[in-house]
Amino acid sequence: MIDHFENNSELQERAKILVVEDNPVENLLISKMLQNANFEVLSIECGRGVLDSVISYHPDLILLDALMPDIDGFEVCELIRQQPIGEFIPVIMLTGLDDMASIDRAYDVGATDFFTKPINNSMLVHRIRYLLRAREIMDQLRMSEQSLASAQRAAKMAHWVFDVNKQAYSLTAEVQQLYKLPANYDNKDRTLLLQCCHPGDRAGFQASIDGCLQNHKETHIEHRFISEGADVRYFEVHLSVMKGGDGEITHLLGLSIDITERKESEQQILRLAYCDRLTNLPNRYLLELYVDQAIPAAHMQGRSVAMLGIDLDLFNRINNSMGHSAGDEVLTQLSERLVNIQGCGDVSVFLNTLAMPSMLGEGSAGMVARLAADTFVLVLPMVDRGSEQAERLADTIKTSFQSPFVYRGQELFVTASIGITYSDSGGSQAASLLQQVDLAIHEAKTHGHNVVMSYSGDLVSKVSKHLAIQSDLRKALRNNEFQIFYQPKISVVTGAVMGFEALVRWFHPEKGMIPPDQFITIAEETGQIVELGQWVLESACRQNQQWIESGLVDVRVAVNVAARQFKEGDLVAVVADVLARTGMNERNLELEITESVLIADPDTGDHMKELRARGVTMALDDFGTGYSSLSYITRFPIDTIKIDRSFIKDITLGSEQAAIVSAVTYLAHELKFKVVAEGVETDTELEVVKKLQCDEVQGYYYCKPMSAVDVAAWLHTRSQSEPIPVESAK
Repeated sequence: MIDHFENNSELQERAKILVVEDNPVENLLISKMLQNANFEVLSIECGRGVLDSVISYHPDLILLDALMPDIDGFEVCELIRQQPIGEFIPVIMLTGLDDMASIDRAYDVGATDFFTKPINNSMLVHRIRYLLRAREIMDQLRMSEQSLASAQRAAKMAHWVFDVNKQAYSLTAEVQQLYKLPANYDNKDRTLLLQCCHPGDRAGFQASIDGCLQNHKETHIEHRFISEGADVRYFEVHLSVMKGGDGEITHLLGLSIDITERKESEQQILRLAYCDRLTNLPNRYLLELYVDQAIPAAHMQGRSVAMLGIDLDLFNRINNSMGHSAGDEVLTQLSERLVNIQGCGDVSVFLNTLAMPSMLGEGSAGMVARLAADTFVLVLPMVDRGSEQAERLADTIKTSFQSPFVYRGQELFVTASIGITYSDSGGSQAASLLQQVDLAIHEAKTHGHNVVMSYSGDLVSKVSKHLAIQSDLRKALRNNEFQIFYQPKISVVTGAVMGFEALVRWFHPEKGMIPPDQFITIAEETGQIVELGQWVLESACRQNQQWIESGLVDVRVAVNVAARQFKEGDLVAVVADVLARTGMNERNLELEITESVLIADPDTGDHMKELRARGVTMALDDFGTGYSSLSYITRFPIDTIKIDRSFIKDITLGSEQAAIVSAVTYLAHELKFKVVAEGVETDTELEVVKKLQCDEVQGYYYCKPMSAVDVAAWLHTRSQSEPIPVESAK
């Protein structure tokens, strides 16, 4: 052991020894002996100079005589220990006293060891080296502890020990700082750290401690800590056990780590992954997680999950007319409105429960999520299907749209189409409910705007049929499955044929004739109307030119034009190209548009003016079924107004229908427009529209739409049976 000390400690070989001995002879002998042992020695003979020597000399060990004339060694030792520099210096008391009282006093004032006179030189040297080695080890230990404490403070962690036998905590200063414990805490209080937990986390914290003690396995748990300032922090606690020689647990070891910053970073990542940036609502991913948990929970109690889809009507008008900032403001205000109506929690409530077994809290009011640009979804996690709770909520939301949204002081009004669906069983999934609510929204939009529609099974077959038609449409033009039928427009005054309207018909090789109302809308939605419309335009112009060249008729042919043909099809150039290739004069072509076409694109009016300037006439079709805004017929270059058949069917003099037709006719004539009554089928209807001074009629009263061959035969028959002229477009 002595060799080990001698060979391995540079501190001991070059150690500084302060010798305090009032007897000059003993002082000299001790100093000489220590110098021979290769120690550096400083000797003094009085106690009052010890503190100054300690401060200036920095000794590694002090040999201190207990009895000195000026001040005894016990007082000097006590003074040394009171100084920071002398706190850890080994002090050996030298005295001829060997009574227990002196020994106890020496240790009480802080002496490291006690050596009696006469001095055994060899024993003293070994004792000094031993204490120097012990000091070196203690210095290293203190340095390690300080480094550990510094590292723990930097890492915001602290370790603690619970003595199972003594039922007492041993807490480091870092633990006290981490948990904001008072200096006079009761280490015998078993609930000391448990009380620092958030009330909602205490049961889990205690269960982890019990589980670690019972199973003898390491574990960890996260819990929240609320400081005095109501600031919430997150701790991660690692638990393990220490066993004695008999295998029994003696201590519970804990390491508490402040993970608040990590949690905040995780929250930010979760927000990016599961939140809509504009509205701060849950997005589709978080919605699906929530609904997939809510469905089995609801059906276990014999209830269902209700889902409401809200899609704004014509929302793009706000973006187009006022900019996307206005649209964003409307969406933000709407999200706040929906959250208030449903009374559900902030998105952080759902993010905090992502790592838990269930996202469904007690009495959960559900969720509001933003699914797409202007589509929102509301979820009611626990409803009775017969209670109509979802339907009442839909009506409340629908009513809320009567209140305006405000952007920069301007009031904006929008409406919404709302779809409703319910989970059928505990095996239902969020994806299927989203599909169903989307179908319900689509069905609501087909019935107009501001409509609430519930999902039903037949919507699936309807959509399947829709998709089948969409697919078949792509092949129909290539396979020549379309055919043009023509319906004449007859002068009310002369009975002359004033023109024909070209109507497309689809003869499917397997499904037979498909009515226009089943494929025209689909073609408009998919953009196929552009190609189909161009084919109809060219086919009708070519046929009309053939009739003109054969001398059979010289009138206008009217072709319906969709909004996408103006916007995407470069209609002005297409018309010019078709007329050039077919050889038909511009005066023999009339384009029929609806009010929806006029409002779909602000450039439509310019295109119409250019076409009209070239000689093509323009007709406003189905007047009265759309917005029926008088501003449209004055702002746009229109030649003819066609009154929809809904006003002509069963019309009688003196009826409201007659009053409307009379007013429209009068206004149109004042503006130099012609008026065509659509859908005339009976003598009574014909007589009424005559008296109301409509210019032309169109309907089954004269004939149904006919193929080109049948038109020729009809004209021949008509000219032979009734000498009524065919009025020329000239």
